[in-house]
Amino acid sequence: MAGTLVGALAIGGCGSMDMATGRDTQTWTMTTSDSVQAAQGKVKVHREKDGNALVKVEVERLAPPSAVQEDSVAYVVWLQPSGGQPQNVGTLHVDGKKLKGDLETKTPFKHFQVSVTAERARNVTQPTGPEVMDVQITVPT
Repeated sequence: MAGTLVGALAIGGCGSMDMATGRDTQTWTMTTSDSVQAAQGKVKVHREKDGNALVKVEVERLAPPSAVQEDSVAYVVWLQPSGGQPQNVGTLHVDGKKLKGDLETKTPFKHFQVSVTAERARNVTQPTGPEVMDVQITVPT
């Protein structure tokens, strides 16, 4: 049963009502790499009236990027549409003491991958550092 639940979360997400915003939100659990085994990540997606999706990436217990790759200064969040190139949508701001962080963005994509990489610069245009988390998203209709 646990394997079935994890599979459902990874493939289809889990729907719920966000009590803070009153929005119908889908949540996906991110897969983590061996370099950040203790970390947990999730992606919350809400379809907006304008057709875009509000995407919120939340992480916990994520070590500083320099612990993953020497000289890394930031975790960069990427959205990659099916058949397209990854797009840098910003830096994941992780609290140094609590090791929690988040990033919120909007996208017109309906099927895309969310990934997080440890990078030596915040403004990279292609992923160059190691990927630490990822998940495939399909925005509910």
